Amino acid sequence: MTERSWTPIALPAEFKTPVGAYSPAVRAGNLIFVSGQVPKDPHTGATLGADIAEQTRFVIANTERVLKAAGASLSDVVAVTAYLQRIDDWDAFNAVYRTLFEPPYPSRTTVGADLHGFLVEISVIAIAR
Repeated sequence: MTERSWTPIALPAEFKTPVGAYSPAVRAGNLIFVSGQVPKDPHTGATLGADIAEQTRFVIANTERVLKAAGASLSDVVAVTAYLQRIDDWDAFNAVYRTLFEPPYPSRTTVGADLHGFLVEISVIAIAR
């Protein structure tokens, strides 16, 4: 096996182990790559939020928890990829997003996607402190 130039970030015990074959977050040099976060309670695994606004808040809160475990915060995020179950939810998603990220905003790509029971999923890249 080849030695990797990145390392997985250890998450607190409150996070359930992923079902899929992926690391929730990795550090490569001074970059932190956070895998797609969804609106699930990290303790119970229950889906949270009845609409796009609520689910966006929970997803960004989960993203913030992962970043904290990596020694970073939302203000360290430089790129966001957002996936919306219904692209028509863009305005409501954007309204919440604006309240949780500060200007100048990170770069962002928002796409429509088939999300297995969620309205929103977000992955980010951040600068490590």
